Amino acid sequence: MSSLDNGSSLKLGIPTLEDVDFVAANIRKSDRRDMAGLHPGKSVREIIMGDVEYSKFVYGLFRDGDIQAIFGVIPMSFGVGTPWVVGSTAVDKSPLPFARASRRLLDMLQRSFPQLDTWFCAQNTKSVLWHNWCGFEFEKEKVRLGRDEYFHAFRRVARRKMEVN
Repeated sequence: MSSLDNGSSLKLGIPTLEDVDFVAANIRKSDRRDMAGLHPGKSVREIIMGDVEYSKFVYGLFRDGDIQAIFGVIPMSFGVGTPWVVGSTAVDKSPLPFARASRRLLDMLQRSFPQLDTWFCAQNTKSVLWHNWCGFEFEKEKVRLGRDEYFHAFRRVARRKMEVN
């Protein structure tokens, strides 16, 4: 495992199947509700494992050796990926370190995927705040997917202007 920076209490690592099982069993209520709305009839573990299967990168955030959240990014097209995150109840107990680590992790993922493109439940206030905190831009119009309304959002790497000599 590696530290995200000197001040972070969270460490970045590769989650095991046991970590997936733990997060699935201890998932945040808001994440469980979102999954049930998009994937009725599927278990939380099935949904997480489906995301893991299609992801190019999958990371776990750990505190004191315990899994807090699992992140991944699914390739959509050249340079575009769809990020996903599933948090355990521990994230709700200490959201600020998670939010700070999320920005750094998304910055790292954007080395391979300059554009992150995603949909998230408009009724999930935690998700709305997280996406805003992490620098996603939202489209104003909501779209119904499954039983709920969703925002489309994206996060792009700022392109530097090249100087001409």
